[in-house]
Amino acid sequence: MEQQIEAMKQWCIDNYENGADTMVECWGDGNYASLWDNGLTDAQAWKLLKDLASVYADRRADARNSYSY
Repeated sequence: MEQQIEAMKQWCIDNYENGADTMVECWGDGNYASLWDNGLTDAQAWKLLKDLASVYADRRADARNSYSY
């Protein structure tokens, strides 16, 4: 699992501007490890990570688009 976590951290760094900034700045190894809770496979844990990043990106875009000057 440690190799997967390190790979996920690198993916998050590489996708910082695409919603993964929260993971880079706020997550520790335990947060990444929790992606495997409930018996998820590596592929499912990766999908969950990417889905979460997508949600963060969508929320940020909504906030930007909702702000009126």
